[in-house]
Amino acid sequence: MSALGLPARDRKLYRILYKRLYLPRGMVHGMMSGLRGRRLGGELKRRHDLAAQLGPSDLELDRDSAWRMVDSGESPDLSRLADLCRDHFDHFMSSGKGEAVRARNPQKQFLLGVLSGNEFLEHPELVRLMVARPIVDAAARYLGAIPRLEGAVLWWTPPNDSRTSSQQWHIDELAQRQVKILLNCSEVTAESGPLHFVGADRSDQLRARMGHRRGRVDEQRLMSQLDETEIMAATGPPGSAVMLDSSRCLHYGSRGNRRDRLVLAFHFFAPPSPVDSRYHIELGEFGSEFADLDPVQRLALGHEPQAGRFAELD
Repeated sequence: MSALGLPARDRKLYRILYKRLYLPRGMVHGMMSGLRGRRLGGELKRRHDLAAQLGPSDLELDRDSAWRMVDSGESPDLSRLADLCRDHFDHFMSSGKGEAVRARNPQKQFLLGVLSGNEFLEHPELVRLMVARPIVDAAARYLGAIPRLEGAVLWWTPPNDSRTSSQQWHIDELAQRQVKILLNCSEVTAESGPLHFVGADRSDQLRARMGHRRGRVDEQRLMSQLDETEIMAATGPPGSAVMLDSSRCLHYGSRGNRRDRLVLAFHFFAPPSPVDSRYHIELGEFGSEFADLDPVQRLALGHEPQAGRFAELD
């Protein structure tokens, strides 16, 4: 198995440095990434070498703006994944679990997890589609190494009038860079509280100008420097998606819904990224359901293939 699993002591150290001592994000990420990189050793080099061999992906991200829209039907893997997630949600609701998850989350009714983290391992067909080669290859070419599928959550966002937490402008702070895919599993319109975001290059400029380092961004101040035309919204039919670096692109979502939205969010981190998300996927034994995956896909799931299998790279 890979050494990608994050020891509990590393999680504790990250919380102390970043949350308690309030050290700068770049400093903490640099220190923690260095620790994990040394632990990975030769595997890290293999991940970089494999990524260097990859040709362009059908789902390539722009390196400057760090985002890409995917039309419904453009990716058969994402289309199939959206269908399966919708089926799971229909079963979830018909079994009465919808009301139960609402009751468990009285303070966060705008964003409800239907399936998250290691719960996805009970549905290997979903995990296999998340590490389909066009998806992993696009993430690898952007991040410069074969990444790891760090986490996933199937979000249900019901109608709401709140404007709090991730409904405010922010960046995701757990990694310096990442590739996040938000896959529309239902029809998402302007009334569904879609993800709104600004490209990374423009976000970098705005954050530098405002001196933003962490936490939520003051919207009034941001909008005084931002034209409405610079804001993208991830609307579209089931199977459409946005791929973006949410650690660089300012964004918010699930705000002002008038209709339900179902979206699968899953993300890839570079191998030495310093901390795990709340929706972390940690594959234990590499079972038969993943046995036919190629070396790149195996690495994306945190499994280092035997040396001879690296020759199988297409």
